[in-house]
Amino acid sequence: MNANSDQEYIDNKVGDVRTAVDDLRLSTSERVAALHGRFDAVDAQFRAAGDQLKALDLKIESTVEAAKAEIIKWIAGLLIAMVALFVGATGTIVNLLSPRPAPSISAPALIIQLSPQGAVVLPAAPADRKP
Repeated sequence: MNANSDQEYIDNKVGDVRTAVDDLRLSTSERVAALHGRFDAVDAQFRAAGDQLKALDLKIESTVEAAKAEIIKWIAGLLIAMVALFVGATGTIVNLLSPRPAPSISAPALIIQLSPQGAVVLPAAPADRKP
């Protein structure tokens, strides 16, 4: 082989390799651009999911706050009811256990009889007196 034909052969091979490398670079650039597009879409989905999670977190937080207020209200009501029941039960127990005074014996009833006019009536003797 002569030098010119070797040089042309090498130049042709190098040209073919450069063309193949350029084609590969273009296809790689297209693939990278497609991957960037996919990554951007995934990033948008992550941002949307993050926004949904934030909204869900706010909803859960408001629900928990409402439940906490409801629980506090019930606890306060139960405390008031327990105090009222304790006072009532204590009053009832004290009333039942306190000694009661013996019933006092009352004096015999006084009977007043009016005598008819002109008639003399002797007063009745009380039943409990013994002559």
